[in-house]
Amino acid sequence: MRCQVCGRKLKKDGNICKTCYEELKKKKELKADNETEVFRVNRKYSPKFNLLKNGEMIILLVITILAAYSTYNVWISILVTLLALFFLGVLMYFNKRRALGTKTIFYQTKFRYKANYPFVNREEVIAYDDINDIAFFQTHSQRICKIGDIRFYTKGFLNGLTICDIPNIDENFQKIKDIINSTR
Repeated sequence: MRCQVCGRKLKKDGNICKTCYEELKKKKELKADNETEVFRVNRKYSPKFNLLKNGEMIILLVITILAAYSTYNVWISILVTLLALFFLGVLMYFNKRRALGTKTIFYQTKFRYKANYPFVNREEVIAYDDINDIAFFQTHSQRICKIGDIRFYTKGFLNGLTICDIPNIDENFQKIKDIINSTR
């Protein structure tokens, strides 16, 4: 028989090898809600940031509207304008739902990242022992709006997690860093 997870040949009858069983057991223990919450940080929705971030698309929409006004009759121009505004409104609504559906909860030995918004349902639990490094980044638009992204580098090649659009990035980054460093 072979392990159903990794394909390794098993010495005894069963479905899973000892190594894979230990990893599954560790993941199950991590997902358990048996610790008290220490800190919580949520993604911030900022209309100003979303408009700055999508500035190129907005400029294209304005150019399209101006081209429609100069080329076609008034009714087609109004229709193009309404479609452009509708598209921008849908984009802003989706970004707001994304911000409201993303939460990060820090516990004593781990943190839980939940993202639940249209087309996405993701949950990750990362133990502080698995984190190699932590850093924060800000684009120019984020710096203007006083938000930023926090990146957790974990063990393994190209592993990790990025939490986007965190408000008061300097303060929150320092709190998160202190929480993680207190367990080491």
